[in-house]
Amino acid sequence: MASAQNYLTITQKNGDQFSYAFSDKPVVTYTETDLVLTTEDTEIQFPLSGLQKFTFEDAPTSVQETTTASATISVSNNTVTIRSAKADAQVQLIAVDGKIVRTYKTDAEGNLSFSIADLATGIYVVKSESLTCKISKK
Repeated sequence: MASAQNYLTITQKNGDQFSYAFSDKPVVTYTETDLVLTTEDTEIQFPLSGLQKFTFEDAPTSVQETTTASATISVSNNTVTIRSAKADAQVQLIAVDGKIVRTYKTDAEGNLSFSIADLATGIYVVKSESLTCKISKK
C-alpha cells in the first residue's frame, strides 16, 4: 500500500532544508535565477545556484529527532518554524529596507517558531548564522 506524499522539501547545496505542507498549496515557479515557492501566506525565493534538489516527502525531514547538522525552515499558516539550527542562536527578521523588525533566539535544540500574522504585507528576510531565507508576506 503506497502512502501519499504530504510535503514538498527543498534541499540546498549547503544542506539547509525547507519543507512545505501540501495543505499550504505550495506552487513552484522559476525566474531566470531563482526557484520561487509561493503559498497563500508567503513567497520564498531560492537561488538556483544553491539548489541541490526538491522532493516530495511523507513527512518533513525537519523532525526534531533528526541528527543532521543542517537547519530547516518552514512557513505554514503565518508561522515560521526553524528546526535543527545552532542552539541559542540569534535569528533576525529583517524588512526589505534593511531594518530589523524582530530578533529571536533558538532554544537549546536549535528550534524556534514565531508568527508573522501581524506583519504588514511585504518582503522579509529570516537570517541566522546557519540560514538565510527571503519570505514574502501576503
